Amino acid sequence: MKKSLLVIAGLTFSMALQAQITLNSSNAPSTAQCQSNDTFRKLSTTGLPDLSPKTNATWDLTGIADLGSFFTYNGVASSGAFPNATFTLSRKYLFSALSYNNISMFGITGSGIIDYGEHIDRQPLSIGALTGDPGDSLVFAQQDIIYSPSETVIKYPCTMSTTWTDVNSFNTKFNLTVSAYSLNNTPGERRTVRTEKKTVKGWGKMKVDDENGNPTGYMDVLLVELERSVKDSFYLGGSPAPAPLLTAFGVSQGQVLDEYFRFFYRAGEFKPLLELEYTNSSFTTVSSAEVHSERLAPTSVNTISKEQINIYPNPVANGSFTVKVDGAYKSISYQLYNMTGQVVAANILPANGTVSLPADVPAGNYFIKLQTEGGAYGVKQVNIVK
Repeated sequence: MKKSLLVIAGLTFSMALQAQITLNSSNAPSTAQCQSNDTFRKLSTTGLPDLSPKTNATWDLTGIADLGSFFTYNGVASSGAFPNATFTLSRKYLFSALSYNNISMFGITGSGIIDYGEHIDRQPLSIGALTGDPGDSLVFAQQDIIYSPSETVIKYPCTMSTTWTDVNSFNTKFNLTVSAYSLNNTPGERRTVRTEKKTVKGWGKMKVDDENGNPTGYMDVLLVELERSVKDSFYLGGSPAPAPLLTAFGVSQGQVLDEYFRFFYRAGEFKPLLELEYTNSSFTTVSSAEVHSERLAPTSVNTISKEQINIYPNPVANGSFTVKVDGAYKSISYQLYNMTGQVVAANILPANGTVSLPADVPAGNYFIKLQTEGGAYGVKQVNIVK
């Protein structure tokens, strides 16, 4: 009897206490999912709750003003320069009043989600508004930029206190025409050294509003802090570019850009549920907040009460019993545990609620754990007799 009470207490405790998730290759996002476009929403930075690192935290972002949706464009990696890449993400590099597009190359491995580099298609830009001569131009040639070494976006396994640092370098080639400096299609390059330190600082559960403004259910997340430092140097014809020319482009020689982020990652997702950018290393002021609007947990309580679960007959005498759960659920899975915590039967609950037991299940007291597609769960005792 004492052993049974200990098992009951242990099951009850484990169901009530939230567990920290670990991101690893077994719950990594699928390649097909990463190749599909994503939807995001920008949130007002006014009214955000306390999002500082905590353990077993509850973060509620419902009711924050929605500033509108935007999309990211993903695709299938097909460049021979990146043989290990399987999916892409289109990005934009901004400088001064100009920008160019690039395509980042990613892959999922047993050690993590990897960023191998970027592909750039040829892009001519008119720069007359900056230099005063309408004939001046900046042309980015078609090129594949391989990061050396590759960047680890998420390191596997990733759990509380996991930390990793990437330092990679790469060059971006261009041709510049500026008549005032006697430059005519002169080859140049931006030489970049990027340092990123990432640390898992907290974990808990988070809910947000969906695209219709309705609250979602809670979702398990890991909080990862990113400190990024990017140093850029600029060369023309193999020599450092002149300072006045760089000033016209809004850049400087050896410039360093420091950035600070907090990401709240879910298992099975490439993009974080919530991405926050901060203005400084103290992580005190949020400058941007974005929510990933795909595959959000449906609104639900996190537990199914015992009163919602009906089991009959109980005791079970003929090798099968019926389970009925009050509430609207698309799918419910079950696991039947014996008193030592071993799973003796598990499956998706059929529409008629009938659970058929294996013939070798001995008589005794058991617990059935029910879990919905939205993560709500409940436990109830079952007595099996022969």
